[in-house]
Parts: sequence; C-alpha cells; structure tokens
Amino acid sequence: MMGAAMRKPRRISSVSRGRCLWRQALGSLLILGVCFVTGTPSKALAIARKVEVRNLGLSRLGERTTLTVLLDRIATPRISPYLGKGRSQLIIDFPQAGAGKLPETLVGDEVLVKQVRSEVSEDGVKIVLEMFADRPYIYKREMSPLSGGGAMLRVTMWADPRAPAPARPPAALPAPGEPLAPRAPEPQVLPPEQIPSSGRGEPPPAVTPAPQEPVVPPAVSAAPTGTFAELYQLMPQAKELWDFLRGEGWAVAKAQSYNSPGTRFSRGFSLTNSRSPELQVRIAHLPPTSSGSPSINIIDLSMENLSGRTPDEYRSLRQWNFAKIKTKYEDIGDFFDEALKPLRVDIRKECQSLARRYAQFITTFLSKAVPQNPKLANEALTLIQKKVSPRFEGVQYILSENPLIILNLVDFLFIRVYFIGR
Repeated sequence: MMGAAMRKPRRISSVSRGRCLWRQALGSLLILGVCFVTGTPSKALAIARKVEVRNLGLSRLGERTTLTVLLDRIATPRISPYLGKGRSQLIIDFPQAGAGKLPETLVGDEVLVKQVRSEVSEDGVKIVLEMFADRPYIYKREMSPLSGGGAMLRVTMWADPRAPAPARPPAALPAPGEPLAPRAPEPQVLPPEQIPSSGRGEPPPAVTPAPQEPVVPPAVSAAPTGTFAELYQLMPQAKELWDFLRGEGWAVAKAQSYNSPGTRFSRGFSLTNSRSPELQVRIAHLPPTSSGSPSINIIDLSMENLSGRTPDEYRSLRQWNFAKIKTKYEDIGDFFDEALKPLRVDIRKECQSLARRYAQFITTFLSKAVPQNPKLANEALTLIQKKVSPRFEGVQYILSENPLIILNLVDFLFIRVYFIGR
C-alpha cells in the first residue's frame, strides 16, 4: 500500500513536468511566431543567418583602383595578398557567406589589376584579384553601412611609391656569328674660313651647310584686344596657348564675373569656334584668398557641345529627380544600369570618333599648354582611343602633375589644365 501510494505521486509529478515542458515549447514557438510576424528576428536567427555578397565592381579614378563589394549587412572579410611563382593576387575571403548574382570575372584596369574572379563554394565567397606581378601596390579597406541595412566594402589600391622602378630588359644582341656593323662617324661641318687648304691650288671640298631649325611664324601678329587681352593678363603662363587659339579663330563667346559680398572676385570665360562647333574652351580665374596664397587658373577643352539623339537623351535623363525615377525604376541602381550606362558608353564612343577628327587640334592644344612635355599629347590620344568597356564606361587619368592635367572620360570628354599662380 505504501509502495503504491508512493508511486502514484511520482506518476502525477512526471505528467506535470511534461506539461510544463510543453508550455515552455509552445511559449517559445509563440515568441518566434510573433518575431516573424513583426519582422523582429531573434538573436539566434540573426547569428545563424549568413552574410550575402550581393554584387561587386571595379573602377579606376586617377592613380587609384577601387574594388566595391555590396553586402546585405556589415561583415569583416579576410584580406590577404599573395606573391609567388610569378603570380600576384589579392584575396578577399568571406567565410560561410552566401552569394547573390555575382559576375564570374571582371575586366581589369590594365594598370594594377589584370582581372577579378569570384569563387562561390560551401566554405563561403572568395574574390580574387589577379594583379600584375611586377607592379608593387598598397591597399586599404573601408567598410561603411548603407541605407536599408546593407553595407559596402571598398578596397582601394595604388602603386607603391617606395618600390624601385622595374629594371629594363637588356638590349637584344646580334645572332651568333653575325658581325657588328661599324658605326660611321658623323661628318663634321666647319665654317668656310676654317676649312684647310690643300696648298696645291685645288678648290676646297664642298661643304654641306648644317641643317637649321625651321622657323615657325607666330600664330598671330596683332596684339590682343578686349577680353582676350584680359586672358593674357590673368594667365600669362598660357601665352602660347592663347596665341594658338587666336590664330585658329577662337573667340570669347561669354565672360562673367562672380563676385558677391563676402566672396572673392573670380572670372569665367567661354571660347568657341565655328569650325569646330562640338568643342568648347572654358576658363576660370580664381584670385588668391589671402596675401600669401596663389591664384588658380583652370582651362578646359571640352566636348560638351556634342549634339545628337544620344547626348540629348542623356542630358534629359540627368534632369530627372528621385520621384520621377521611382515611377519607372525600382531604385537608383537600376536607373543607372539600364538607362544611363548604355548612353554613357555610346557617348564615349562618339567622343572617340570626334577626337580622331580633331586629333591635330588636340595635339597642338596640349603642346602649347605644356611645351615642356612634348610626349603628353600622344599619350592623351592613346588613352582616349582605348577600347571602351561597357562595365567601365568612364574613367579619369592624370596626365601631368606640374602643371596638373586631368583627362576626363566620364560622360563627355574634357582635358583640364590647372595653372597655379601667375
């Protein structure tokens, strides 16, 4: 009897304990259900959710190359450079991460990065940058949050200024057994009074006069007047350029003053030429802000006057506000990729064609702006005619540092020259 009496309470106790466990389980399920309904995930779910690598892109601005990676939330990747066996890589590893619609490969920038590969596996997502092995570089990372809970990782790379310059390969030697051709001495040209006589009454040998540098006539002979004379006064460093533009028929179409109380006085000019209606020269003069600071002068050779269906449509789309964009596109990124980017690629190609037509003018423009660097013009034309990549429809290059010259291939092409001081 006592044994039966003792067993009965135990049976009741086990049943009550089971009911308690069921209540706890049901309570947990209810909490999870409320979290899903209200959009407030629990901490456990947040920890279990994988990071998603959504998209990536490579761009270049000036001397720096940037890899941009879009994530669904902030994460800390492992970034490790690799150098060996004739290969150089920069590996960005997101362990246990998921992937969106990532491109398998991206075209490199032809300066530091050969190409970019994305590798997705059960272990996570790896982004591998194939670098040029003979070009040392420095990189930095930057992670920043985006609106809506996303995040953006930027890995910026640039050439290591402390690295020694790459050694030049030795000059090619002649094939074995091939004799070296003797170099004929250059004839020495003497003035007639220094030519020695043979002493036998023979006429002196004929002497070819030394070639002389061709004399280039000045572009214009008349002194500048009016607004053009003001340009000579404000920017004497560009005297050769002003002479050239005047000789080519360029005239000041607009001159403006920007002065208001509390701001410094500045001047702006616009030059046009009926023989090249697509081109425009824009000039800005910014005087010193204090007694010890220099003035800043900016000269642009721009193709913003380019006309036609594509440029006009692009200018119209650039005026859309956010409300109008949202009526046709889900977000700004879709508007850029589907509407603006294709037009920018076409405009870049039209500017290339225009640069071929005005190649001689562009060459002379740069040679007059920077006479101390005669190779600069050919370098600029080579960069302008590089193949246009639909992924990198725009890029900028620094052609010179003194004076600073920027070649802009984003939207409409322009060449910008900075003169510091007078």
